[in-house]
Amino acid sequence: MSLQWKVSHLDHMVICVSEGIVTLEDFREYLAALKQEKALAFRKIFIATEGRSGMSAEDRVELAALLTGFLEIDGLGPFAVVAGAERNDGLATIFKSLATVRRPMRLFPDIHAARKWLSTRSTA
Repeated sequence: MSLQWKVSHLDHMVICVSEGIVTLEDFREYLAALKQEKALAFRKIFIATEGRSGMSAEDRVELAALLTGFLEIDGLGPFAVVAGAERNDGLATIFKSLATVRRPMRLFPDIHAARKWLSTRSTA
């Protein structure tokens, strides 16, 4: 699996690490797990430094629709993407294209900056 995550109910935080080629199916599994854990509204850090997108333009449209559906039903928490100092544009571009999904989202060079920003954001 290209995505591995840990849900912290105590901190209301999810940290997800990508590695290798990340597909739409990987994101479906990730979101389904967060829904099952009742963690969709938690703050999230997505570490994209080692992952690459394996999604087509159609997949991105489908992912945006899936996220919008979750937002309307369950709410989505703030989302910090760690793209690294070199900016991993493969996955970062995917998240930029999902900016239409209304929730706080920003790109960061490292996890420390992402955590600092998320500490100022509340969860739903």
